[in-house]
This record gives sequence, C-alpha cells and structure tokens, in this order.
Amino acid sequence: MKGQFKVIDTTRHVIEPVDLWDTWLEEPFKTQRPVKMDSSRVSMIVKGRPVSRNPINFLADPVYQQVYRDTHAANFSGPSHLSDMDKEGVDVGILLPTAGMYAIWSDHIDAPLAAAMARAYNNYLADYCKADTKRLKGMALLPLQSIEDSVIELRRTVKDLGFVAAFIRPNPVVHRLLHDPHYDPLYQEALDLGVPIVVSEATGCVLPELGIERYPNDKFSHEAVSHTFELWVAMMSFFGHNVLERFPGLKVGFLGAGAGWLPFWIDRLEEHWGEIPFGNDCPSTLPPDYLFKRQGFAASAPWETSTQEIFDEVGDNVVVWGSQYPWPMLPSFPNELDNFIVDSNLTHEQKKKVLWDNAASIFQIG
Repeated sequence: MKGQFKVIDTTRHVIEPVDLWDTWLEEPFKTQRPVKMDSSRVSMIVKGRPVSRNPINFLADPVYQQVYRDTHAANFSGPSHLSDMDKEGVDVGILLPTAGMYAIWSDHIDAPLAAAMARAYNNYLADYCKADTKRLKGMALLPLQSIEDSVIELRRTVKDLGFVAAFIRPNPVVHRLLHDPHYDPLYQEALDLGVPIVVSEATGCVLPELGIERYPNDKFSHEAVSHTFELWVAMMSFFGHNVLERFPGLKVGFLGAGAGWLPFWIDRLEEHWGEIPFGNDCPSTLPPDYLFKRQGFAASAPWETSTQEIFDEVGDNVVVWGSQYPWPMLPSFPNELDNFIVDSNLTHEQKKKVLWDNAASIFQIG
C-alpha cells in the first residue's frame, strides 16, 4: 500500500533475460537459433534481420544502474521486482514486456516462428510470475501474423497461465490496421474470456511507426511523437471504425503514454464523427466519447498533473495508474506515486478509483 491506498500498477515492464529464447523456445526452433538478443534486450536479430531501429542500451547507463542497483544486480528477477514494488508501495503489477515489445513485431517473421516466440515469452513470463502470482500478473504476447494462433495463445495464457490481458502493439502487422475484420476472432475471444486488449507502443520498432520519417535519428522528437500518436491512431481504429459496437463488452486500454491527452483527442474525434462533409463516412454508429466511457481506459503517468481535467471530460471510471517501471522515463523511483497521492485537486474516492478500483474491475483482480 501507499499510505491509505492499495495500488495496481498497470504498466510495469519485465526485463527479460538475454537467454530467454535459447531457454524457452521449443524444438525445432531452439536448434535453429533464429533469435539473437544482446544485453540491451531491445537489440535483436530474428531470422537474420534486426527488429529494432537504433536501440539505446539504457541498462548500461550508470545513472540507471544506480537508481535500480538492487534489481540490476539481481538481473531483474521476479523476487527483485517484488522488492521494488514494496519500495514503491505497489500491491499488484500488470506486466508488459521489454524485449517482447520488439521480438515478434516484424513482417519478415513467419507465422509459425512468431507463434513459437510468443509461447516462449509467455511461458517465461508465467514462470517469472511464480515469485508471487497474487501480485504479478501477466499480459499475453500475441503473434498477430496469425490470428488463429493469437486466439489459441490468448485462450491458453488466460485459462492455463492465469494472465489478465492481451498485449498488442498499435503498429500495422502485415499491413493490417487494428480495425481490420481479420482481427474479429481475437476480439471475440478476449470478450469471451473477459480480458481486455491492451495497446502500448515502444519507439524503435521496424514496423511502420509515426514520426520515424521526420525524426529518424532524433530520439527526443521521435519518442515524444510515436508513443502518443500511435495510441491516437489505434483509438481511431477501435472508436471510429465500428469495432466496439460489434463487441460491446470488450475493454480496450491505451497504456504507456500517460492520459493527459484524452480530453483533446476525444474532443477531436467527437468533432469529426458524423460531421458533414469530413466525418459522414465514419463507420462507427456511436460517438467516440460514449464508446470510450463505456469500453476504453488509459493510464495516468507519474509525471502528469492534469488528472482532474481528464475526469471533467471522460469521468473517473476510465483512468488507471501506471509507472512504466523500470524504463528510464523519470528518475523518481521509488517515489513515483507521490505526485498523484498528494494532488489536492482529487478526492480520496477518485484516488482510490484510479489506484485500485478501476484496474481491479478491468483486469478482474480480487
């Protein structure tokens, strides 16, 4: 707990071991050694080609190593992760990948290999969560090269491994946008299983990525653009292209870029939905703000100060909290909750909703 509040952190990341693929890939893929990962965990060669652009090895940064010295020394193990949660006052962590943000996200990776890599990652993550399955909750990495394999893997991870969400990137895989009807079986499976779809971005993917054309070697600009804009485009797919009307119980989260952008972007989508002549071709039959309040959610980040404005626009039922631990987004660990806890603009009940109640309902955590 953090003071009076129980806390679910919805955007914690694991730092996978360098030998993940050698250890967890099934035969015959293991003997083929199709994946080679260096110590940065984000620089990988898969089937002879890189799956990330200009990666930065933040794990080697001396300041980073000092901030996360205990966990770094323990090679980012499950028990060390729990220890850092205790330092922060986090009760439950929903786990996103790091290497898994890049590993299978390339069009040159065939469906069988992508499926095998997803299974390997998910099996590793289930083993990682064994450090405390009540506090560490996995999201399923899904091989979108094959929707059939994605459906099978989501079902396996939820039913057999206890995972609480499906993780996908917003970037188009094999040229498909997220509202492509090809994805319908996956969305139906998530709905049937009662788990949300979580969309999150990490800069440097080799798939099409917003901002890379203008800022190919400018990390500051590209990072600022891609995380937010990719989620905006993903929102257009779900809330503007008749996806959520057809799957009315499905929850979709947009995590990893804060939530302060919600009022502007929902207003922008609302402005053009149904408008003549610019929006009368919108396939969605219900307005985006209504759909988001019914089925969307986003994670407020430690550095944000605009949570009350978000509540004014979309209410306090659609915001959760997320730290991005242990990515080097800000040097406030282990005090990442402080900014939110002391916000005098928020009531005790609103803080309780964001820090626990909303996420507990979405991810079915008791």
